[in-house]
Amino acid sequence: MYNNSVIYSSQKNTTKILPPLYPRQKKVLNFIEKYIEENGRTPTLSEIRDYLGVKSLSTVHWHLIQLERKGYIKRDRESKGIDLVITVGRFAGAVINIPLIGYITAGYPIDAIEHGEEVIPVPEQLIGKRNPDQLFCLSVRGESMIDSYVLDGDMVICEKIAGPPNNGDLVVALLDDGTATLKKIYFKKKYVVLQPANPDFKPIRTRNVSVQGKVIAVLRKI
Repeated sequence: MYNNSVIYSSQKNTTKILPPLYPRQKKVLNFIEKYIEENGRTPTLSEIRDYLGVKSLSTVHWHLIQLERKGYIKRDRESKGIDLVITVGRFAGAVINIPLIGYITAGYPIDAIEHGEEVIPVPEQLIGKRNPDQLFCLSVRGESMIDSYVLDGDMVICEKIAGPPNNGDLVVALLDDGTATLKKIYFKKKYVVLQPANPDFKPIRTRNVSVQGKVIAVLRKI
């Protein structure tokens, strides 16, 4: 699911006047913002290409370069994926404070999630129609999910879910021994697999697991 991370700058610049956009550039930017609002992640290059109705990914690259040069987006070149970094100031409207309740390991399971009082301001458009009362943030420690573009030091926005997650969902899993981990979940006939996204880590097989929430977005400070 997470082909890209949703990454926000921790800095706001409300006084800077950005250069005007050509119609096609504005179309690309509007599509990215709307896609994030509806899906909780940034679109892939292929999805932008399909929206524009062009054949070449190089056309998409060119538009993203222009948007970056003009200061409307930033791209993260350190991760393996193509991450679009959209500054918070680009999102109009309200900001929702989501509680940061502790940290979660993207590695070997550690003690269960700690509870804290810190909150993370998140643009309302990123959340979409989800109930804010069902959302929480966790700080990520470890590198077991790097191939899903979740890096050490990122924050994940999670949604509490009433029913079981779908196969392949990225979840906060609480194990029988009281430890918690961030993994993709797969249901087998007699057990559950918590699958890392890093070949250096082995999957966890268990008969019982409590899903505390499903990841809907990844935040990264720059």
